[in-house]
Amino acid sequence: MMRLAILLLLCVAVAGPSGARAEDAAPRLQVRASLDGAVVAGGTVRLTLDVMTSTWFVQPPQLPALTLPGVLVTPPGGQARIVRGEADGVALNGLQYVYVLSPTQAGEFTIPALAVTAGLGQASAPVTASSAPLTLRVGAAAGTGVVAQTLHATQSFTPSAQPLPQGGRIRRSVTLRADGAQAMLIPPTVFGDIAGLRRYPREAEVRNLTDGHGGFNGGERTDSVDYVAERAGTVTLPPLSVQWRDAAGQPRTLTLAGASFEVTAAPARADPFPLASAPQAGAGGLHVPRAWLHAGAAGLLLALAAWLGWPALRRAAMGLRAATRRRLARWRASERYAWGRLRHALRGQAPDRYGALYRWLARAGAFGSLRQAAAAVNDTAAGDQILAADFGPRPDPAGALALLRAQTPRWRRAWRRHAAPTPALPDLNPAAAPAPGDRS
Repeated sequence: MMRLAILLLLCVAVAGPSGARAEDAAPRLQVRASLDGAVVAGGTVRLTLDVMTSTWFVQPPQLPALTLPGVLVTPPGGQARIVRGEADGVALNGLQYVYVLSPTQAGEFTIPALAVTAGLGQASAPVTASSAPLTLRVGAAAGTGVVAQTLHATQSFTPSAQPLPQGGRIRRSVTLRADGAQAMLIPPTVFGDIAGLRRYPREAEVRNLTDGHGGFNGGERTDSVDYVAERAGTVTLPPLSVQWRDAAGQPRTLTLAGASFEVTAAPARADPFPLASAPQAGAGGLHVPRAWLHAGAAGLLLALAAWLGWPALRRAAMGLRAATRRRLARWRASERYAWGRLRHALRGQAPDRYGALYRWLARAGAFGSLRQAAAAVNDTAAGDQILAADFGPRPDPAGALALLRAQTPRWRRAWRRHAAPTPALPDLNPAAAPAPGDRS
C-alpha cells in the first residue's frame, strides 16, 4: 500500500510542472510595426511589419491591405526576412515584411492597426494579432525632382556605324538609380530636339531594386532616344541636367556631359533605270524591257488567282487537317499502336508496363485481365507465373519482365492466327477478301 502511495505522489509531481509548461507554451502571435525615420513629400519611407510566433507557421501569414489617402503604398512582395526576438522571456521567431510608403504631400498621416492572421503549430484554429497604430509625419520639400538618399546617373552613346553616315543612328541612354526611392517616382529624362538630327524616343525601362530578401533598396529608370542624322557635318548632343532632392528635401543637380559626332555624306545611289543608256521612244519616253513587263503581268495574275482561290484553298487545308487528325486517332486506337507502346515499355523497363499491357490486351481481343488473355491461348500457367513474379509473396520484377518479353509475342501470333475478329459488315468484294490468317 505504501508503494502505491509513493507512486501516486511521483505521478502528481511530474504531471504538475508538465501541465504548467503546457499552459506557458500556448501558441503566441505577435505583430509589431515600425517606421524607419522621417520623410519629406515625394520621398520614400519603409513601414516594417514583424510577424513573430513562439511556435512555427503552418500557413503563411495573411497580411492586410493598407490604403492611405495622399500616400502611394507598395505592399510587400513574395519575399520576407527571417527575424528572431524575445518577449516576456519567451523566444520568438518569424518573418519581416516591408511596406514602401511614398507620401505625395506634406502633413500628418495615421497608420491604423494592422491585423495579421496566421496558422500556428499546436493551435487548433488560425490566430489573429494586430500592431499598434503609428503616426507618419511628412515634411515639405523644396525644388523639383525625385527625393532620394543618393542619385546615381550614367549614360551611353551608341552610334550605328563608325564613321556615322548620313541616315545613321545615334542612341543615347540615361540610367538614373535612386537609393531609397520608388522607380515610378523617378521623372523621365528630357531629350530635346537637335538641329540636323531627327529624334525618336524609345520606351523607358523602370524597375525597383531589392536585396533579394524582401527588403527595398530603391528604384532604377532608363530612358533612351534615337537620333537619326539628316545631313552631313558635325552634330553635337548637348549636356543634360538632372534635378533631384536629398533626404532632407534640399535641391541637388547632376550634370551629364554631351558628345559630338562627325556625319559623313551618304554615297550616291545607282539609278535602277538609267535614262542615259536607255533608247529613246517617240519624244523621249522611257523604255522598259519586255521581260520585266512579262514578269509583272505574271505576278499580277498569280496574286489575283491566289485572292480568288483563297476560300477554296482554306477549305481544302481544313479538310486535310481534319482527315489527318482522324487518321492519327484511328492509328492510336489500333492494336498495332498499342503493341508498339507495350514493346517500348518492356524494352525500357518502364514502371507503367502493366498500363501498356492492359491497353494492348483491350485492343487485341477485348481481354479484361491477364488471366483471361492467357486462357484464350490455353496458356494460363504463363499468366499465373507473370502475376506471381510481380505480385506474389516473393516478387521477382526482373523475372516477370523477362516472361512478358517472351510470352507476349507468342500470344499475339496465336490470337492473330486463331481469334481474328469478324468484321461487322460483309466484304465489299468477297472474292478478293484475304483469309483470316493473312491479316497484317
